[in-house]
Amino acid sequence: MNYKIIAAFDNFMLANMTLGLLQENNIDCHLKDEHIVTIDPLLSPAVGGIKLMVEESEFEAAQFFMKEAEEDYLKEIPCPNCKSPSLVIEEKIDKPTNFWGKLKNQIAYGQTETYSKKYRCENCKTLLSELPASF
Repeated sequence: MNYKIIAAFDNFMLANMTLGLLQENNIDCHLKDEHIVTIDPLLSPAVGGIKLMVEESEFEAAQFFMKEAEEDYLKEIPCPNCKSPSLVIEEKIDKPTNFWGKLKNQIAYGQTETYSKKYRCENCKTLLSELPASF
């Protein structure tokens, strides 16, 4: 069996919640490096965080369940600005085409491509870098 990384976490609680979601939907998966990061959180950047590994043949199904769960969760979170529960995900992958752009990303982030995820309220167009606390 070949496993593929579907997500990396620096928080063992979120990693285990996501693992439980996938296992509940009969996806063959496990966590890698959980013990290292849990015992010494300062090592998280060195090992790449807690990695959620999924069987390659079930990768697309796992992505579907994770995306669906996040979208369902977003429906419950109100915008901190207008209080409307209409947040959507905005994902951006920066793939520079020239040498200098790739070099800048490699030096700054350790990889040539960068990924960013933000949340936008469809009602008032407020852009959030993190979800507001909902407790």
